[in-house]
Amino acid sequence: MKRTLKKLFSLILCAAILVVPTFAAGESGEGTDTTGPVMVWGKLTWLDNGGLLLQNDSETALNEVILHGESIICLDAVTGETMDIKDLEDGDTVYAWVSPVMTLSMPPQTTAYLILGNIPADYRVPQYYEIIAANVTESDSETQMPTSVELTAAGGTVFTVTDGATLTPYLTKNIVTLGDLVPGTRILVWSNSRGEAEKVMVFPYEYRGYISCAGDGSVSVSGQSVEQAAKTTEDGVLMFPIRAVCEALGLNVSWDQEIGVTVSYASTGDEAAQNIFVAKPDGAITGVNADGSSYEVYGTCVNDGGVTYLTSYTLSNLLNLYLVK
Repeated sequence: MKRTLKKLFSLILCAAILVVPTFAAGESGEGTDTTGPVMVWGKLTWLDNGGLLLQNDSETALNEVILHGESIICLDAVTGETMDIKDLEDGDTVYAWVSPVMTLSMPPQTTAYLILGNIPADYRVPQYYEIIAANVTESDSETQMPTSVELTAAGGTVFTVTDGATLTPYLTKNIVTLGDLVPGTRILVWSNSRGEAEKVMVFPYEYRGYISCAGDGSVSVSGQSVEQAAKTTEDGVLMFPIRAVCEALGLNVSWDQEIGVTVSYASTGDEAAQNIFVAKPDGAITGVNADGSSYEVYGTCVNDGGVTYLTSYTLSNLLNLYLVK
């Protein structure tokens, strides 16, 4: 039965991570095995509570999975045009990309990001990827614009997109180029029989930028190196230098012996700068909402040799940076 999707209120999440083999849009190879959206596919059935029961035919141990979500993108698999999810019928075969975090219920429940419908028989279904690394392999000699980019997706798939592919933005008229394919970007890729990317739909970027750490400890923000290196604790926890990272983003950083480090947006005119977070070495870490309310943040803040560090995942979350693992 078709129903309007409702918000899933009592979803008890666990760390059940599923890594599903994906079809390469180009050349496949070894890559970073960072879990991103998980692909499932099969016949669907509408449930009375608004969820979608999927009889899963993908190569996992799951026979069934229930999909929920408030902002599920539903597209025609052939044209890429937006579909009304309510037009999906019981018994339709769909491909879906979902969160790797699922409930322990049977069948498990999870949040769906993207569903593809109207799939012809024996059709090469486009693939949905989250980019974790992008390397320019060729550039135009005059404009220096990338003409070929090697991408690594979450899960380890490696493929190439060239300027011969058609790049289109999702639901906007913005111009997108190969230079927009940076870590954290999610894309839908149609490929030909040779595995070459022919069409790429680029979804809106959800982050302020991306942050990465090289093997020597050097830290980069959106591809630009910062002055101070990261440090790793004895327990193997990666920590980023707060001031260097934040100043690379154009943010204000101040220090007070009593409260620690305060990070804020740059002030404009007579308006006071809005705080983003406050972190005290060996003490509390407090995030600040846009309305001025605060919330406690999990993580560790330390001072070492006059440099204040914050747990990498904590700092990236507070600054809305995609953490390249």
